[in-house]
Amino acid sequence: MFRRLATLGLLLLVPVWAQLPAPYRAYEQARRTEDAGGLERLLAEPGYVQVLAARALSRMAAFSPSRRLELAERAARFENAASDWLWVGRLREVLGDAPGAAEAYAGALPQPEAEAALVRLARAGVKRAYAALYTGRAYEALLEALPAEGEAAWRARALAGLHRYAEALPFFRAWAQGSREGRLALGRLLFELKRYPEAAAAFRDAGGADGALGLGRALEAMGQAEAAVRAYRESGLPEALWRATGLQERVGRVAEALPLYRRLAEGSSIYADDALLRLWVLGRRQGDADLAAWAYARLEGGLGLLAGKKGPRPADPAACALEASAAPGQGTVERLLAEGREDWALGEARWWMARLPPQGAWGVVEALQLRGLWGPSLKLARVLDLPGLPDRCERTLVYPRAYPALVAREARAFGLEPELLWAVMRVESRFDPEAQSPTGAKGLMQFVAATWDDVARRLGEEGADPFDPEAAVRFGAYYLRHLLDVCDRELVCALASYNGGPGYTRRALAAAGGDIWDFMRFQPRDEPREYVERVLYAYATYKALYRAAP
Repeated sequence: MFRRLATLGLLLLVPVWAQLPAPYRAYEQARRTEDAGGLERLLAEPGYVQVLAARALSRMAAFSPSRRLELAERAARFENAASDWLWVGRLREVLGDAPGAAEAYAGALPQPEAEAALVRLARAGVKRAYAALYTGRAYEALLEALPAEGEAAWRARALAGLHRYAEALPFFRAWAQGSREGRLALGRLLFELKRYPEAAAAFRDAGGADGALGLGRALEAMGQAEAAVRAYRESGLPEALWRATGLQERVGRVAEALPLYRRLAEGSSIYADDALLRLWVLGRRQGDADLAAWAYARLEGGLGLLAGKKGPRPADPAACALEASAAPGQGTVERLLAEGREDWALGEARWWMARLPPQGAWGVVEALQLRGLWGPSLKLARVLDLPGLPDRCERTLVYPRAYPALVAREARAFGLEPELLWAVMRVESRFDPEAQSPTGAKGLMQFVAATWDDVARRLGEEGADPFDPEAAVRFGAYYLRHLLDVCDRELVCALASYNGGPGYTRRALAAAGGDIWDFMRFQPRDEPREYVERVLYAYATYKALYRAAP
């Protein structure tokens, strides 16, 4: 008994870092003692530890600025973290590379120090800083950095980014004087302001395929359908052809729309599958069996499912029983996870994924999923369509049953299939509980603030955190159930409402006379239609993979 207690006491005296994989123990020891030589030796060590070593060395004043920059860029290119790019920007400024510093600071936005540095560089005449601020949505800072005179294009862009359209208009006009890009931008702003005749003139002056598309939109908004169709056909862009077919159908000229639908269907734009679905619908309505069959044979994904095609087939489990391989990264990832070093484990996983054969890549992703790291695992699983994996064998990892107990509980509580919750969650956030969209949607189920607050009030859970997985899944299940009830259990309606809002969906359905096929064709925005297709496919995939699973 005494011997066991003594052994336990000795173990408690061993520092936690001593239980890490050997390279990481060496890294912690070198960091603690500021051993530059030890860190430099780790630069040749396979794995994420070389990134950590490069970052640490880049902060050591004993090295020259150029050597520190080389090391800092090595870490920044791998990690793409704001703090790393901020350090790269500082070092580039020290070395006198102001344009390069602006590029680096762009990667550090929206950190205040990066924004302030870009304003400083812009005022010093580094015009690359303008683009960095604009791309980073730092519109107020861009306005602050611009000179009092000139730079009409950047001032126009910044004011438009702040939705100060009336104030922006004179600058757009000045930009348009000497630039086709400016004329296109002016046309778009005038269209946004509903000044359609002026928008049409700007687009006509701009010319080209995108100018003709804008002209068609302005003419369509003015009710000049025939002229709009001509402009759309002249443009030839997929969006223009899609708009032309819609106008032709609305005035009863379906026969003229069919060749354009076919042209879209044979292309590779986002409208290809939508055009195939419409050709199938029109072929059936007109009794054209050959057209309907041609389109049906080519329909895939969620829209194919909507047309009644069978769902995706899972892979044969026997074919997917890959031999265990001694992937060097997998063991290190598992050890780091066991020691609670999640950030390092994810870095190690990213480092090895591009260097492993399919079997090893599979194992690394699976190690993350066994720890419940669904979001990071799905980002890595995107590379699993590597040559060497049997067909469809990656699907259980690409479509994981994330948060299984939580999803099962909330699906049961609200009378939903868990597969539907997984499908919506996968499309909304790819299982990242901290996901946040540019429009402010948050969490696993991507709620905007107003909808979150409304659901919280209904559930009596004011103050719930949208980044909390339990709250997010519960709120999402409630909201899906509510939308299905409002939509009389019509799934397409419920999914479009989840994405575009119930009000938008109600109006679009009413405009289509309640016909689901016309709703899919004539709703005003592309995003809800594309969203429905993606969720339907994910839903069918989950059912194919897991419906018979225990």
